[in-house]
Amino acid sequence: MVKDQVAAMLQSVTEREDWQEHGATAEDFSQRLGVRRNTISAYLNDLYKEKVAIKLNSRPVKFWDRATLEQRYGIVLENTEFESQAALENIVSQPKRTAFDEVIGGHGSLYTPIERLKAAAGYPGTGLPVLITGPTGAGKTYLAQVYYQYCVDKGYLAPESRFVHLNCAEYADNPELLASNLFGYKKGAFTGANQDSTGLFDEADGGMLFLDEIHRLDAKGQEKLFNYLDNGIITPLGATKEGNHVQVRLVFATTEDIQSHFLDTFIRRIPIQIEIPELNDRPRQERENLVKLFYLRQSQKIQRKVLVNTSVLNILSSSSYLGNVGQLKNTILISVANSLQRAAQSSNIEILLADVPKTVIDHNIQDASLLSFSDQFISVLPTMKIDDLISESQAYTDEIKRVMLKIIQQFQQTAKRNAFIDNAIDEINQLCDYLIFKKDTEKSDMSVGFLKKMFADRIANVENNSDTQFMGNVALVLAYYFYNRNRANWHLVQRDEQCIQQINATFHGEDAEIDQIVGDLRLITAKTMNLHLDDVDELFIHLYLRSVKKETNSQNIRCIILSHGYSTASSIASVINNLFNEHVMDAIDMPLDIDVAEIGEKVSSYVKNRQINRGLILMVDMGSLEGIQKFISSEIDFPIAIVNNVSTQSALLVADDIRHHKDIEQIMRNVRQAMVPKTQIIYPKEIKRNLIVTCCFTGIGTANSVKKLLLDSMPAEVDCQIQAYEVDRLKAEEQIAIFNKLYNVVAVVGTIDPGLPTAPYISLESIISGSEMEKLDKALQVCMTTEQLQQFKEQLIHSFSLERVINSITILDAHLVMDNIDRAINKFNQLSGHQLGNITKMSLYVHVSCLIERLIRNEPITSYDLEQLSDTEDQRLFKWIKESFSVIEKIYSVEIPASEYGYIFDIIQADA
Repeated sequence: MVKDQVAAMLQSVTEREDWQEHGATAEDFSQRLGVRRNTISAYLNDLYKEKVAIKLNSRPVKFWDRATLEQRYGIVLENTEFESQAALENIVSQPKRTAFDEVIGGHGSLYTPIERLKAAAGYPGTGLPVLITGPTGAGKTYLAQVYYQYCVDKGYLAPESRFVHLNCAEYADNPELLASNLFGYKKGAFTGANQDSTGLFDEADGGMLFLDEIHRLDAKGQEKLFNYLDNGIITPLGATKEGNHVQVRLVFATTEDIQSHFLDTFIRRIPIQIEIPELNDRPRQERENLVKLFYLRQSQKIQRKVLVNTSVLNILSSSSYLGNVGQLKNTILISVANSLQRAAQSSNIEILLADVPKTVIDHNIQDASLLSFSDQFISVLPTMKIDDLISESQAYTDEIKRVMLKIIQQFQQTAKRNAFIDNAIDEINQLCDYLIFKKDTEKSDMSVGFLKKMFADRIANVENNSDTQFMGNVALVLAYYFYNRNRANWHLVQRDEQCIQQINATFHGEDAEIDQIVGDLRLITAKTMNLHLDDVDELFIHLYLRSVKKETNSQNIRCIILSHGYSTASSIASVINNLFNEHVMDAIDMPLDIDVAEIGEKVSSYVKNRQINRGLILMVDMGSLEGIQKFISSEIDFPIAIVNNVSTQSALLVADDIRHHKDIEQIMRNVRQAMVPKTQIIYPKEIKRNLIVTCCFTGIGTANSVKKLLLDSMPAEVDCQIQAYEVDRLKAEEQIAIFNKLYNVVAVVGTIDPGLPTAPYISLESIISGSEMEKLDKALQVCMTTEQLQQFKEQLIHSFSLERVINSITILDAHLVMDNIDRAINKFNQLSGHQLGNITKMSLYVHVSCLIERLIRNEPITSYDLEQLSDTEDQRLFKWIKESFSVIEKIYSVEIPASEYGYIFDIIQADA
């Protein structure tokens, strides 16, 4: 066919070294083939429409073969039409594409892993060892293979070098066999070693060795890699001489946690560690592109056109995959196999929802939007490249590009320049909101904070050396913009670039300050980020800075908000200025440790570059700034007013007065009158909650333990809170007032009566003995039914057995400690000739158990008024107690201080 001849001649012309000077024309091909010019022109345009040919709109129109140019320059030509040959030559002269450029997600979820791999690849010698982590099926092996190809593309590895893959799981239980496979062995090294043998390191010499499932290596297996990681030397098993050097790039992979499966000494030897996300965590656009990629591979394998219903594309892109990318790939394989059964002889196959595995359909059965019918298909041809399928959909996934294309459209359709600028600024402001509040910034190593600091210095330089001021946090917006531009991987076609240049030309010379900032940013982004400002960046900066540049302050009273914090002052000023839609407030954000002298320097710099006639108001968050005028270097011929405790409300009041041209004294009077703080406490209006209070003179810890025992006994449906308090707090008037306001205190349970006037006290020992159950019944009737109260008491008998109480409030063995306390009590009974009652004994069991634990923990109670033991009888009783309970000191090797003996004295004296 003539068309095939035209295509072949087009390829031949493009293969010439001087292809730029010999583009194919309809006239030339017409003469060489003896076919009418109109026919040749039609065929060349058909090839252009099929994206086989590149078209140059010159006179005459010229064509080249697209695939030949792409192969020669290692690029993908997204655009197949150019307005000038220079534009085409500029595109093909761009840096050669590498394997990483083909990775879906390379500028999204995989951006940081790929950047780290590039850093590892470029390190001198054999690069840096790499450890890839991620779940099964996430693509670790694929990324390792792409990393190898990238090293080949960049010339770090020779094209003939090898990529050697070993799964360490095969040798998990045999480190010696692993060593022989990795490093080789010498004849006689072990039984069966009849001759020398090389290992995988030798096979990979000059290339890359990928060790998968590296976590299956035990400590010995990991240690066998140390010599190569440290010195680049391998020693075959059985070798008696020094090992030999090899040049091998190492990549490891694991699905497991690094810290729990590897030696620290092994991990320290692997400086580059990257993590691949699960497929479900990757953006939907990436998942959709992966679906298209796998259908393209299937189309190429079966050599048929594949028509994928958009419903299938939608459900596969939205589903969850436990097996990650591997499971998605198998799902697509099954759908193609199912479709082939229906159309075994057809040149095309259609992928419908019926071809998708049942498990995927069932998983999404509740989502009607995913299972809705569609009559739309995307065509996947064996001759296509992945860029042919995803370039169109990706063109609008970059918000910056989308906005720029819309601005170009507005420029071409809007006749009045002012209207165009207003519309363009609206688009830029929406873009800024998107970049700051919606764009994900967690997948890059570049710090937004670093960029903000860098841009803040440049903006401050312009503001300090002129009367120009900008509203809002300009540095933050620029930081987010360039953060995202650094990750961008798109270009405008030539006609759009020319339009951007035309727009920029209209701005040049209009605003000297903005022109200066553009020049500064062009310099610092090139030096610090290796990012060269292009026409798109220049247009963004011009439009954004025009939108936030403050109008010259004509009131001649200036106001500065000075506040400690990262952006507190600038945030308040931004709110005020935006509310009034004009610039009234300036801001200085200050570190916490700044002094008055430093603030004076900042104010001096501000005053020096501004015209101030009627006064300056300084609104500060804290501190008086007394004497600040001594630190302002400029000559002051205007009054300075200072307002403390700045807030949005006070700033709004001052700004409104400035706008209404009030003098500085009137403004200060208004502030003094309006800024008197109003305070009130709002208590809840609902009915008071029932409350049981627990307390213990030994501390809050024991009170909490009693609280837990009560909670364990109380039926779940009972509307009553239980709270633990320290005794001193319960005696405070403020706490009693809170109880009266918020709670109905039904009872106090513990080891000491705090004397709450409105609540009965029930001692812990009386609950244990059951002696005050009637009192407890009466107290709890307000919050429990008869059945609930009976259930509570039955559970109480179990929860408040003596041994259970002691076990709950101490770490001691209840049975043993009670025996030891009994010995002390018996000794006291002998000395005093008085038998202690059961309630007192129970109190001593609980108290002394806690006492022993406190002394063991070295946390004794040290406060007790021993002077109250003034009479002879008290002193004799105190002596008997010390002698009796000294047995506790001996058994537990502790020393009971006098203050602790004082509390035992209180318990025993109450019995008397």
